[in-house]
Amino acid sequence: MRIVDCHVHLNGEVSAADVVKAADANGVERVILISKPERVSTRQTRDNMLYASKLAAAARDRISALAWINPTLPGAAELAAEALESLGFVGIKIIPDHWYAYEERLEPFWERMNSLHASILFHTGILYGNDDGSRFCQPLYLEKLLHYPRIRFAMAHISWPWCEECLAVMGRMRAAANYDPKGWQSYVDLTPGTPKHIRKQAVANAIAFCGVERIMFGSDSTLPGTLTYQKQILGSDLQLFDSLRLTAAQKERILSGTADELFPAKR
Repeated sequence: MRIVDCHVHLNGEVSAADVVKAADANGVERVILISKPERVSTRQTRDNMLYASKLAAAARDRISALAWINPTLPGAAELAAEALESLGFVGIKIIPDHWYAYEERLEPFWERMNSLHASILFHTGILYGNDDGSRFCQPLYLEKLLHYPRIRFAMAHISWPWCEECLAVMGRMRAAANYDPKGWQSYVDLTPGTPKHIRKQAVANAIAFCGVERIMFGSDSTLPGTLTYQKQILGSDLQLFDSLRLTAAQKERILSGTADELFPAKR
């Protein structure tokens, strides 16, 4: 069964060979790496992007990359355009870091992302970092993006503890697309988050409401390292899928098909 991990953080130096070796050990065919986070420096953000871009280019068939960008940084839209048009990134990673997605000052950034047909992975839900930043990460605020219909986006962590709000946003975006799957902008990233006592119900609810076509696997693991956390999350999710009696085709859609649709590999 083909597996794509849509959510792996890059927080230091690592070789493409090491990434592939670690992924192979877990049976993961494609890893989508997120460039190292940077909150305040445009220059450092670009340096981090360049490193991730080179890493992905060294094993394009196995490694893809998302560019971590803070939309409030000077030149953020230009950075995103460079990432998507010149540096081989398959999408953008964004954490709402003490700003709300609906703020007027961000509209030029969303306009540019719309013109680029950008795919974006948003952190949503509780945030164990960035000071007291969780309140900015409620999925409801991403409703703003219905005004930018060429942007496609995923809400990570099933937005825990706002899992039902995440599904409400999914429903809102589905209605905004007039129930046309081709126009439906939003997806759900199953990356933990959700604690064991509610995870099964949260995942079952997401599948029932959205369908497996809108849901993708991610581990939230970190490199450098051996991706032992990826192995742990993959194993527990496979057990969960079995307990939910998903078919082989449904499992494969969650484990690879949806990520391949939202973040198709560069050739």
